[in-house]
Amino acid sequence: MSILKKTCLYALTPAVLVIFTANSYAEALPGVLVETDWLSKNLDKVQILDVRTNPKSFKKYTKKPAVNPCGVGGAKPKTPVGGHIDSKNIALVKWVKVLSRSESNGVKLQSMNIDKAKFSKLMEKSGVSNDTAVVITNNAESVEDVMLATRLYWTMKYYGHTNVAILNGGTYKWMTEKRDKSKSKSKPSKGKYTAKEGNSALIATMKDVKAAMGSADTQLVDSRPLSGYLGLAPTNKLVTRQGHIPSAKNWPVTTNLISNDTLTFQSADNIKKTASALGLDPSKATISYSDTGNFATLTWFSLHEIAANTGAKVYDASLNEWTQVADNKLAAMTVE
Repeated sequence: MSILKKTCLYALTPAVLVIFTANSYAEALPGVLVETDWLSKNLDKVQILDVRTNPKSFKKYTKKPAVNPCGVGGAKPKTPVGGHIDSKNIALVKWVKVLSRSESNGVKLQSMNIDKAKFSKLMEKSGVSNDTAVVITNNAESVEDVMLATRLYWTMKYYGHTNVAILNGGTYKWMTEKRDKSKSKSKPSKGKYTAKEGNSALIATMKDVKAAMGSADTQLVDSRPLSGYLGLAPTNKLVTRQGHIPSAKNWPVTTNLISNDTLTFQSADNIKKTASALGLDPSKATISYSDTGNFATLTWFSLHEIAANTGAKVYDASLNEWTQVADNKLAAMTVE
């Protein structure tokens, strides 16, 4: 599915940026989100990681937007981001390098977390050392772009890198504010990185999900659009059956973003109120899932990092695994 089609599906349209550093900067970040004004004043103190599915756009405009895919009154397509934030401390992170394939419970999986060795290598190549202050940015032209940033952020936190933040509004917001940009090649200095063991408090397995079904202590969240939750239509080729995991409540990731020309995150208060309105407890232990676990990280970031719910986890294998295991049940055409 194209980015424009996904943008229409999720009814939002900005871009996401990822920022990381090739040198060693121990600058204390102001929070899990940084604003463009703060970044402009601290470019020499952080490493920017710019994560993209289209690496060519890092150096040039790749194509002009097509006719509005959402129809009259729908979200308007943005002018594509061409180039990147002008900084000597910026590295292009190719999306394909953030994910890997694996096998679990007898089924083959895609879009899974990379292992510790590959993560360390990716960080070093991106100019990141263990004590580097990292800002992640994305094109922020669509909800998918923002997800690229939250996935990379979650992976960094999983492997113990805590000095990291996401640029709120991404590269698109930076450029709409007429801040300095460049189309030069990314040439980060090599970092020195040793990843820690993965943090089990941030990840859930199929066994954890089964234990949470109907549990009074842990709630399940389906992060996809309502149509996918209800099983009305296929949402991803890696999902072999349609519907949602029984007892899971639907919390579309789009509700955690503000679409007002640029895509920025909702406040902690609004995230908690949204969760409550959807029948969820914003303070209860939560496992979020999606088709492949990628969009589930956006829910996790909103709940765990912004709304301070330390009991939130990501089911990394998500429906990619769940639907391939024949004994696993699904519910369709019903709202929990």
